[in-house]
Amino acid sequence: MGPSEDENTLAEIVARQWLDRYGVVTRDWWKRERPAVSWRAIYRELKRLEFRGDVRRGYFVRGLAGAQFAVPAAVELLRASGPAESAPLVVVAASDPCNPYPLIAAGTTESSSVEMTRRRGRGALLVTRGGVVIAVAEARGRRLTIKPGASVQDVTDGARALARRLVEASDGRRDPVIDTIDGAPAAVSPWTAAFSSAGWRPTSSGLRYYAPPR
Repeated sequence: MGPSEDENTLAEIVARQWLDRYGVVTRDWWKRERPAVSWRAIYRELKRLEFRGDVRRGYFVRGLAGAQFAVPAAVELLRASGPAESAPLVVVAASDPCNPYPLIAAGTTESSSVEMTRRRGRGALLVTRGGVVIAVAEARGRRLTIKPGASVQDVTDGARALARRLVEASDGRRDPVIDTIDGAPAAVSPWTAAFSSAGWRPTSSGLRYYAPPR
């Protein structure tokens, strides 16, 4: 409704939105989201922002397209990143616009990587550490997939973070229950001990996390 924006205006809106959302922008975002404006126009806007000193151009994320633009804060965070095992756990909804994981970076063609990063249904959660997806929870946490080769510590920490997220999502009114892990009954999974260490308890229906009383 009303007059349409010209291409340069739309390019500026998209470029700034992606910079705010992702911190680092490449042509891969255009391929995934297909906004109603060309990548060439967005690229011109990003170069204009670079000339103004608002963004930096470089090669920041291995495996993504070569022409990359980043806000200074994102560059400093990438420089300061420590070992993955010391990184905090982050649980993100698969439907969140900031979720970059459906985008398969070049070189990550292993079947396990594709399985962990494929598009997920509504309500799915990704448990990540240091940019790596450790676990995927679907059906409100009832079905879990654990990254092959994940460490016991990562799975334990991830189980604890997932429990907090599921309890918050239900406002403490419902105890989260996991039915299956990697397609097998959760209560007899090889990962049961790791989940027990995180506060989950084996029951006849699976692994249950008893939410603290409010």
